[in-house]
Amino acid sequence: MEKILTDNILDLISKLNLLELSDLVLKIEKKFNLNINSKQTDEKKNNFSIFLKEIGDKKINLIKLIKEITNLSLKESKDLIEKKNSLIKSNLSKEECDEIEKKIVSLGAKVEIK
Repeated sequence: MEKILTDNILDLISKLNLLELSDLVLKIEKKFNLNINSKQTDEKKNNFSIFLKEIGDKKINLIKLIKEITNLSLKESKDLIEKKNSLIKSNLSKEECDEIEKKIVSLGAKVEIK
């Protein structure tokens, strides 16, 4: 019974795109108060995630930019920007986050770096 349940869960997870999977991992870590290992904790000090807070008034250009940054399809990029506080990209250096932030802010949108 457990094997069937586990297989079903893995089947469902395999259908998620990378952003959904990343979001799921974050939620699991938060729900179960997990810290995968101390090495990752040390890496997190040097790795950042960038979240979209507001889309601004240049929605079409923002969708195209998100598509370019994330390598998602146009539809996935559109869906991403329509979600509140959506994760754009994670495990970035501070410099990469700053570069992406400049591009997004130039379109009138707002981001948050964590």
